[in-house]
Amino acid sequence: MTIEQSPMIDDAEIDAADSFELPGAEMSGEELAVEILQAQADEFTCASCFLVRHRSQIVEDDGGLLYCVDCRG
Repeated sequence: MTIEQSPMIDDAEIDAADSFELPGAEMSGEELAVEILQAQADEFTCASCFLVRHRSQIVEDDGGLLYCVDCRG
């Protein structure tokens, strides 16, 4: 059994979604302050997921790339 979907767009649903606001979600007037730190001596960046990990999670491959235990596990 196949269900065919209509290509019609319901403008009323789009208008309703645009007007919907989550409580406490208005953040347009907020300014974010982020401090970016240099890589620490005990950290590395995984060559697969690009997350910064602690050096205790290093798995090195034959090509010399550094991976975390989650990506190479």
